[in-house]
Amino acid sequence: MTLDSPTSINHVLLCSKCNLPLGDQLVKALDGAFHPHCFTCWDCDTPVASRYLPHPTEYGQPLCERDYFKRLELVCAECDEPLRGTYIIALDKKYHPDHFTCSDCSIVFGQDDSYYEHDDQVYCHFHYSTRFAVSCAGCDMAILKQYVEIPRDNGVDHWHPECYMIQKFWSVKIAYPQLKEGDRYPQKYIPQTPYELIKTQKDTEEKVISIWSVLSAFEESSAVCISEMLLHVSNGSYLESICLSERFLVHVEALFAGIDKIAAVYQEFNQAEFKYTKDAKMLCKKIINFFSLLSRTGDMEMKKLGITQELISLVTGLAHYLKVLIRVTLNAALLLEMIVGRPVAISHLLARLMEIPGKERHSRDCQRLVQGKNTDFCQECKNIIEDQCMKHAEYRWHVTCFKCKNCDRALDPNSTTLYNLQLYCLGCVKSTAYSFDYVSKLSQYSYLLRIALSRLCSLMQISDSQLSTVDYSTKLNNTKASHILKDVPPNMLGASKELQQMIDERGQLENIYPTEIKDAKTVSSSTTRLDRKMSRSFKMANKRSTILGNASMPARSSLPTRTDSLNRRSVGLNDLPQLAAVAVGNNKPVSTSEGTPVATGMSGKPRIYLSELSALQYMIIRYVAVVQIESYVRNSFSSTELLNMIESKKSSIWGKFFTPFKQKKSVQPKAKDIGTFGVPLDVLTDRTGVESNLALGPSPVRLASFIDDAITAMRQKDMSVEGIFRKNGNIRRLRELTEELDKNPSEVDLTQENGVQVAALLKKFLRDLPDPLMTHRLHGLFMCADRIQDPDQRKRALHLACCMLPMTNRVTMEVLFLFFRWVATYSHVTDEVGSRMDIPNLARVIAPNILTAHHKDPLKDESFVSINVVETILESCNEFCLVPEDLEVFLRDPSLSGVDMSPREFLKKVEQTVKQGGPVQPTRSFDCARPPPSSIYTPQQYLPYSNHHPSSDYTKSTPQLMNPPRRTDSFNSYQ
Repeated sequence: MTLDSPTSINHVLLCSKCNLPLGDQLVKALDGAFHPHCFTCWDCDTPVASRYLPHPTEYGQPLCERDYFKRLELVCAECDEPLRGTYIIALDKKYHPDHFTCSDCSIVFGQDDSYYEHDDQVYCHFHYSTRFAVSCAGCDMAILKQYVEIPRDNGVDHWHPECYMIQKFWSVKIAYPQLKEGDRYPQKYIPQTPYELIKTQKDTEEKVISIWSVLSAFEESSAVCISEMLLHVSNGSYLESICLSERFLVHVEALFAGIDKIAAVYQEFNQAEFKYTKDAKMLCKKIINFFSLLSRTGDMEMKKLGITQELISLVTGLAHYLKVLIRVTLNAALLLEMIVGRPVAISHLLARLMEIPGKERHSRDCQRLVQGKNTDFCQECKNIIEDQCMKHAEYRWHVTCFKCKNCDRALDPNSTTLYNLQLYCLGCVKSTAYSFDYVSKLSQYSYLLRIALSRLCSLMQISDSQLSTVDYSTKLNNTKASHILKDVPPNMLGASKELQQMIDERGQLENIYPTEIKDAKTVSSSTTRLDRKMSRSFKMANKRSTILGNASMPARSSLPTRTDSLNRRSVGLNDLPQLAAVAVGNNKPVSTSEGTPVATGMSGKPRIYLSELSALQYMIIRYVAVVQIESYVRNSFSSTELLNMIESKKSSIWGKFFTPFKQKKSVQPKAKDIGTFGVPLDVLTDRTGVESNLALGPSPVRLASFIDDAITAMRQKDMSVEGIFRKNGNIRRLRELTEELDKNPSEVDLTQENGVQVAALLKKFLRDLPDPLMTHRLHGLFMCADRIQDPDQRKRALHLACCMLPMTNRVTMEVLFLFFRWVATYSHVTDEVGSRMDIPNLARVIAPNILTAHHKDPLKDESFVSINVVETILESCNEFCLVPEDLEVFLRDPSLSGVDMSPREFLKKVEQTVKQGGPVQPTRSFDCARPPPSSIYTPQQYLPYSNHHPSSDYTKSTPQLMNPPRRTDSFNSYQ
């Protein structure tokens, strides 16, 4: 471009824009000549004679610098100025490096800083966390990474994965531990500065991960000990069982030591002692009972003990009371820290549990010291000491007996002397003071357990050399337990030191029980099953990388993620009762190895769970069940009557498949459709249904939220309370809860109610259903099936009748009956303790609420028949959760999925298939040592979530971060 003065022009020059003659000043550019005022920007009409850039597409048109960069989309979104050099791309916008700041403050995001987006605005960590982030329902901290969604009636709860697992396993919320009656939560501390917020979030996250990592590893290790004790006793391997008992005592001693430490901290801060004595004493009684069971193996009849109901009761009790102690202790530690406002308890508890591997190595030495010493009695009164006491060397005294023999005054441990095992004060006997130590109640319990084990070894004539022949690494033969606790370094034992969690994945080693764990945050093992859906956070934090020329950035190690600490694979305490119960049903030994088979039929192929079927597949099973059951009940029901039990009108199969989705309210216009109680089950499930893993199969089922909440809450309660499900609870409170659940169910927390109250509420819910759970329509069929004399045929007919239930009713019945069976395992925990609600007693109180006739005939009382039906289904509910084996062939027949077949045509097709196919004979026994790893009633091979099963939609999701902003150099040359 040139600016000239034409003085010697032979002809007139015209302006390329206005076509008028040029004057003394002109601009030559872009193959043309222009008046200076005509040479303007194509976009904004600003004169650009002094500086211009050619239009990138319209040849011969100039642009000012700003519009040129705007055409190239190289303008800062903050200042609207051109990006001449290095710039940043974020949220599909470009910024100058010093203009990429938080929308609420002046913080400039550096090269590796995180930023958050909300409503197309950029925010720093502090302002996003305090203004927009959703808080975790467990720890009350902002959710910035992965989270778990828990649908509720009037909304959705969001949890950090670890917080949810802590709540799921032990029913404890990190930020809201259960208060004592009459107490209130203190005012929440709100961080005022970014530094305070980051520190609070970091401390909380580390505490949560530590709690989950250590407690889940401790529970897993304890559960493996108990399950292997069960296995060895059932197989007659009593020497190995005693070795495992010794090892289990190490776990109990570590937990007792942690409880003692927390109790001491409670006393230090002048807080009332939390209640733990009853559960600790019951746990010790169950261990003593187990030793007693082993001591009877000398009888010839006990040589092959096998799995007995007594052994199931012991396993159930051990798991239950250990679980309760963990929950009570964790809740007490969190409550104390919330009261004092600083971490003073959790680290002490976890540190004691992490000392287990080191103590296991010296456990045999401790046991040798106990052998041969009869020191469980008081040296003064000669009675057994079952409480706190004082000790000197191997001698012990009751606290009440710790007084001067001469003057009868209470003694000071530092001013007491001993003469001929008699206690004297220094005022009565001038001598050297002896050293006496205080022994807590739980420490004495641990000591008594050691003595009991020593006496058991003596009774069974087992020597130390025999115990030593059991190799340590093969004590848990064929068991894959991935995690166990390791020693805590000395600098971690103080409460003021940051607790480090240590977990090591060793799952790939067979027949070796790992004794070390490393950094809990760097676990990378087979995923564990979470029974809720994992999701990415609402607005994920974005990491920004920069590129300057061709300079390569050094690779950084990936930071640990929260969900790494969730990786588990083994059995848990909740699995033990069902594991033992299944073994009893099969009358075969139990194994917790990974090779345990799933449910298989006579052909050896895996069985199909009813909960796995789609709506159309289940409809096929219902119609096939009508055909199959006719031969059992033809004297009472015709085929037409049986067909009417599952169909209300004539239509095609395809039409029936879509019936539940069409005009539900028009079917029963007078039925209640709001609230919780008195609402038809299908309506309530459609409106409040949640995805639940409370069924037995591998796939989640849709369940009414009240049922899911009630069962989840009760599984965290003490089921050994006498009369559970028989007692009616507090009638006034029952009425209040009913009204609250009808008006605002999301505000009701059933975990705060006692077990008897929730059980009564669940019975009332079932009793108030307009159509009972097992339906009026099928009531007569169940009654007829129970009158069949042959036991196998009666069981077969009841199974087919259950398959004819509506899908929602059958799923709910499966979930409830599995839960009732679990409740029955606590019927006789000990001779003195237990709910007394075994399967027959549960059937008596449950049957009138779920299986009733539409019109009661006072002259025809069928209540006892109903009880027999419910009892039979309870005893065989594992088998009734499966598709009858001879019916599976119909699911593989594509011709049965025709859309235009009427019910009659479909039944005719089924009859032809039966004649031509020659289906497999019905299964006579249920060979299922362990169902697939999805249900909470299953010994979990994958805890607590998994992406292994193809039919599961509960998968571990990886955060899909937004495109990271990048730094690049803009086009910087003028043409």
